[in-house]
Amino acid sequence: MSFRLPSADGIIFDFNGTLFLDEDENRESWNEISKAIRGKELEDDEFAAFNGRTDYDAVRFLSPGCTREYAEEWSERKEALYKKLCIDRGLELRNGSLDIFRWAKEKGLGIAIASSAPKMNMDWYIPRFHLLDYFPQDAIIAGRTDIPSKPDGTIFRLALNALGIQGEHAIAFEDSKAGVMSALDAGIAHVYRFRNPGAMPLDMPNVMEIGSFSELGEYD
Repeated sequence: MSFRLPSADGIIFDFNGTLFLDEDENRESWNEISKAIRGKELEDDEFAAFNGRTDYDAVRFLSPGCTREYAEEWSERKEALYKKLCIDRGLELRNGSLDIFRWAKEKGLGIAIASSAPKMNMDWYIPRFHLLDYFPQDAIIAGRTDIPSKPDGTIFRLALNALGIQGEHAIAFEDSKAGVMSALDAGIAHVYRFRNPGAMPLDMPNVMEIGSFSELGEYD
């Protein structure tokens, strides 16, 4: 399978909601944490507000002014619930993910991950999905609590640096508005946004909305 993409030197992928369709599992586990912390589930606009951000920011959203230790404790509880749901439901990578990884490798393009996922999750994803077969370890940027959350572009700039390329020669795949804004903030020229079920169009300039990798591919 080949892909019709702009000329570029590398591709950077978000993970959750982009390569791994776990929104239901993510929301269900956050709802349990929200009920435990404040006695009610998340409203739709609340979940959208911190979608794509770090667990630390999400817990602080639920409990403003909490300590880092408090946020880390609840983050660990949330991720334990989340992983159980993913395992019980047998979730796999989005259809076409391995095809585009292999295609990029054949074309000599560098690929990286720029994810807000906590380190404990990425450490779980890497062996489960054999990510090191496709991505260099230092090009998997995740679990960074020392940088601003998306929509700040720092995480994408780190991914660009790991690949040794400039934003004008890069492609990004994202799903959340915060993630799209992060990629644009890093100067990435070509941004594709997955319009997952239930998501509203962003209607942002220089952003192409797609529903699947197959929309960009063709069988040889």
